[in-house]
Amino acid sequence: MKRHSLPILLSFLTIPALQAQAEQKLTDRLSLTGLVETEAAYSDTEGESSSDITLATLELGLEAQVNDWISAQLLLLYEEDGTDGIEVDEAFVTLTPEGLPLFVDMGRYTQPFGAFPSTMISDPLTLELGETKQQAGVNLGYADETFLASLSVYKGDVQKTGKDEVNTLVAMTSFNGEEGDFRWDIGASWTNNIGDSDTLQEDDKETSDLVGGWSAYLATGMGEFCLMAEYLGATEEFEDGSNTGKKPAAWNTELAWDMPSPLSVAVRVGGADDYEVERHYGGTVAWELAEGATVGLEYLRIGKVDDTDTDQVTMQLAAEF
Repeated sequence: MKRHSLPILLSFLTIPALQAQAEQKLTDRLSLTGLVETEAAYSDTEGESSSDITLATLELGLEAQVNDWISAQLLLLYEEDGTDGIEVDEAFVTLTPEGLPLFVDMGRYTQPFGAFPSTMISDPLTLELGETKQQAGVNLGYADETFLASLSVYKGDVQKTGKDEVNTLVAMTSFNGEEGDFRWDIGASWTNNIGDSDTLQEDDKETSDLVGGWSAYLATGMGEFCLMAEYLGATEEFEDGSNTGKKPAAWNTELAWDMPSPLSVAVRVGGADDYEVERHYGGTVAWELAEGATVGLEYLRIGKVDDTDTDQVTMQLAAEF
């Protein structure tokens, strides 16, 4: 920050005006967002039950518009069952050349592998399997009102044996549009290193060869109804590590109805192969208490590979700003 030297009398007369101008500039350049989700959950697995109340999610986002073509974004995240204290989930700078539909992201961001469309309280299996977060990289892209494409490169935690280098690519594209009451969003993504996803990399940091992955999704809507579907999986079997001989894949479908009232409902059917969960189905009912505040109740039945089923009921109170 630049510091200016002013005579004492002039400073006394102009400081209030300077402060007002600074506050106005700060307001124009910064935007703050947040999300708080509190959940009460009960689950039963073959007669063995458990319950808990958690602060499931706390997100605090800050975006600074430096000038017309440079911006910076910061996202802090706390998840009671998923993070160790508050962590930097995203922190990156975006360059958007004036007059061109191009952008460059540099820093830490969630990799654009998988779209994970959902209106349920719990995450879909596609997100559980494929989400890749907290990696610093460079993302080059093109974006206009209907079309988006990007190519990201970063240094994965999963490396070929004896290597320590930038080794992972993620490419994605999507297209959206609207015709009368009908709207659609369709897209696909690919990575040369699906083993670097948050779930698959937990045990394996070295491999003899990287395994690729791909995903495709479709979200369509007509009036108050929306249908979402996604598939995500590896392109081949893993040759070593804890996933040797496996070709993990997951799919998710949801139908949502946003009623002409504060009430909305959604149902889900999903599944996975070569993953700890095989089946995922249930439904959510949500009521909008006020703009940005919702209370929801979800039932989910989770079928696991050991032939045990879990019935899970979750109530969530969420507020975003």
